Amino acid sequence: MFAKFFIFILFIAAEITLGIYSLAISESLLARFLFFILSAFIVCALVIKISNRLLPDDDRREKKVMKKKAKKAQ
Repeated sequence: MFAKFFIFILFIAAEITLGIYSLAISESLLARFLFFILSAFIVCALVIKISNRLLPDDDRREKKVMKKKAKKAQ
């Protein structure tokens, strides 16, 4: 639970940092928007990938897998 909260806070901090950075590097509103969308997508993908590797699977998913294995064994 604390790990998920920490990753959430890290994600918010990264988004704020990228937003400030995008404001500083360009004067065009469209360029800022496109840069922010691209950077948000990259950060979101990295956060999801890291959280899937670090955090354990959901208990509900394990229960479904166990039920499927039990059905196959019968």
